[in-house]
Amino acid sequence: MKKIILLTLIISSIGVNAQSLLPIKYGIKVGGNIANISSTPNEGVKNIDHTALIGVAGGFYMEIAINDKWYINPEVVYAQKGASFDYDFIHDYSDISVIDTNRRDKHSTTNKLKLAYIELNPTISYKTPYKIALNFGPSVSFLIQSDYLPNETNTSEIAGHEVLEESIYTEESLDVGLNLGLSYYLSENFLIDAKVSTGFIKIGEVSQQTHTGTTDNEARSNVFELKNRGIIFSLAYLF
Repeated sequence: MKKIILLTLIISSIGVNAQSLLPIKYGIKVGGNIANISSTPNEGVKNIDHTALIGVAGGFYMEIAINDKWYINPEVVYAQKGASFDYDFIHDYSDISVIDTNRRDKHSTTNKLKLAYIELNPTISYKTPYKIALNFGPSVSFLIQSDYLPNETNTSEIAGHEVLEESIYTEESLDVGLNLGLSYYLSENFLIDAKVSTGFIKIGEVSQQTHTGTTDNEARSNVFELKNRGIIFSLAYLF
């Protein structure tokens, strides 16, 4: 009898302790990414003009409670990124001792860069009393797809004198950044999520070989180092 009473007390104690623990929740999220880039040109080169691309984003995440206010929300998500961008350059096509503008071609380019990543986001969240959670944390992204579509036009009044090689995009397979955002809980299991993502390291570079118009007509390259940035909106459901 004493053993039965002791066992009952142990089971009751375990049940009380289990009820006091906040459960781990699992969820899915689906949304869109307003993706863009920031760029840094090499010395003496005008920077590119860029516009955002719209991509999809979504994946799986967990909500792990540290206490009733602080949570860890690890995510594994698929995200489409990239941008459209334009830049112009001048090509001197003749080997001359002085610069002759009649032997100069002006080029205009339009480019589209489409990237796809698998992201690991160990997000830290603070839940306020107003159904809003503040989110921040690092992001590590692995490139799984890259498409670069350049388009170049000779805008000189004279006919073009040389067919130049297309610009080249050299990609990096890893990106590291920071996410800042907030979530609004429509219910305990359904929420709206928004975050700003900023990349810290170079994701790749665009290079365009040309001639500079110097007396030796030395071959040079215009180089633009690119970093990711964007705004992601998601709808999420917790099980």
